[in-house]
Amino acid sequence: MDTLLLIMIAFIGVALGYILANSDTRERMSVFINTERHRQKESRKLMLLAKLTREGRITNDDVQKLFDVSHSTATRYFDELQEEGKIVERGDGAGTYYTLPGEDSEKE
Repeated sequence: MDTLLLIMIAFIGVALGYILANSDTRERMSVFINTERHRQKESRKLMLLAKLTREGRITNDDVQKLFDVSHSTATRYFDELQEEGKIVERGDGAGTYYTLPGEDSEKE
């Protein structure tokens, strides 16, 4: 009976150690993945601004093609850049495009 109890305690200890170790590993991987996603997003926003500086205007379709992302992802990039005051939305609906602040809205 004592042997069986010791085996059960040992088994529970090993199982708990495994669970805790994997939980820590999952947490570290999650932090790494989130950091990498943030880095990629910030890098893409800088590339978007560079393209906008060269071309004078940019659309959601341009960003979708440039980065092979969805409409929603491109919109999130624009939303963040607008909140940061780095771009201005012009037009509406399918004709929406973005420029740098202070750029003439009629410039092609």
